[in-house]
Amino acid sequence: MITIIVPVYKVENYLSRCVDSILNQTYKDFELLLVDDGSPDNCGKMCDEYAKKDSRVTVLHQKNGGLSAARNTGLNLFYEKNESDYILFADSDDWLHPQHLEILMRPVIEKGVKISVCGYERADAWGGEEYPLYEKTDYELTTPENLLVNHFWNYNYAWGKLLHKSVFEDIRYPVGKNFEDTFTTYKVLYKCEEIAFTPTPLYYYFRNETGISRSPWKESELVIFDAMREQMAFYKNNGYMKAYEKELELFVNHHAYQIVRIKENKKDLQKNKKVLKEIRTDLKRYLKEYKDKYTVHNMTYSYEAAYPVFMSLYRFASLFKAKLLRK
Repeated sequence: MITIIVPVYKVENYLSRCVDSILNQTYKDFELLLVDDGSPDNCGKMCDEYAKKDSRVTVLHQKNGGLSAARNTGLNLFYEKNESDYILFADSDDWLHPQHLEILMRPVIEKGVKISVCGYERADAWGGEEYPLYEKTDYELTTPENLLVNHFWNYNYAWGKLLHKSVFEDIRYPVGKNFEDTFTTYKVLYKCEEIAFTPTPLYYYFRNETGISRSPWKESELVIFDAMREQMAFYKNNGYMKAYEKELELFVNHHAYQIVRIKENKKDLQKNKKVLKEIRTDLKRYLKEYKDKYTVHNMTYSYEAAYPVFMSLYRFASLFKAKLLRK
């Protein structure tokens, strides 16, 4: 059996879409744990209504503690009950393809893997689409390191992954921190030497306008650097050098992304001047240290954030050179 854990907080406009997509799965052997994380809207009542209508639904109500605390509550009950073999997470404003569970279970049944990962699709809205059912989907057996190197866009997220109970037993999410997935998922993946990856997009990630990436920049976002440093140290110390180099590339790029985010918030730009300088200094240090790996040509985004004046001159020189070659 599969236990699906869904933390719920202030999503009354989206909750039904998520829960209905789970209850309508073609694979039926599952239970759904809805963790109401002290939601101030009607989510708690909506969860209770689902539990009344479907015996597979269990609701847990708790004081607001954040996403990590809600997931941990679900995990603790999962291990306490000890009735399921696999765990799957979903976010309450997202939704699942009808065959999400069925297709993720295929490599588990056929190859005995303990972790099965699928592709996902970003979506702005859902209009009640009818999704095509797949007779057969391809998957590959890979390593956690190769998943990061080749499919990093689907690496850190908690969702889109079917996980055997043995891989999460001694792991919980860090309460009170943003980017909890980045602190946690890699530890789970590296519990197994071999995992299955199905590129078919079976998870629909809703780009919520009120989410962290679309709200004004806050200094609490910088905790992502701590998570990425932890990952890099883990890879380097354990000899996963391909993973280390990929994470380093992402680390450098994320410095540039944070600089762009801070500069977008023009209202607080003066207030954030010091932290902007610190991030830019750190970025320059990494670009200088790894200049042999990351050149101007393939790291333009990061170089522009670190050296805006230099990049203007670089572009001017490139255009001037191109003009000369045309003569």
